[in-house]
Amino acid sequence: MSETNPPRPGTSGTSGTSGTSGMSGMPPMPHWPRGEEDASARPTERPRVVQIAVYLMYLGAALSAVSAVAVFGSRDRLANDAREMLRGQKQPLTPDKIDATVNTSLTLFVVFGALAVALWILMAVMNGKGKPWARTVATVLAVANVFNFVATGMSIVGLALLATGTVAAVLLWLPAARPWFATTRRLRV
Repeated sequence: MSETNPPRPGTSGTSGTSGTSGMSGMPPMPHWPRGEEDASARPTERPRVVQIAVYLMYLGAALSAVSAVAVFGSRDRLANDAREMLRGQKQPLTPDKIDATVNTSLTLFVVFGALAVALWILMAVMNGKGKPWARTVATVLAVANVFNFVATGMSIVGLALLATGTVAAVLLWLPAARPWFATTRRLRV
């Protein structure tokens, strides 16, 4: 009858290539984390700069919602813009055509506003969880917002959204925030 030795830490306990010294002469297989207790330590609390960035992203969601709703107060301006656009296209300036153009514009503003709100909230939640991809996406969106602001020239709300997104993106890359995002990358093993 053969005698069996109990498996040593870092080995699988089965015969073959994972033994410490055996017939194969190969070193033991590496020990992979089996759960959260084996993974590297993660900060228990979000760094303050990340928490502030998350709050700013929720503020961005609120500002986007206000912006989407506020467009209904500018119906007269949209009607004037619709008249100018229809004149430029040499189309008839009937009240029905103007109303249809205004309603289409309002619908687009609301749809894009809702998407913006959803995107702000998604970025707040995912960055709050320390997802590295979310930090990158938030930064790309902040840069795109700067280019959009320069190209179109926006309102006071647009300027507030620009400042909110830019400050949030900068906070996510500060040295105090880096461990929060680096540990989640290691935990995905």
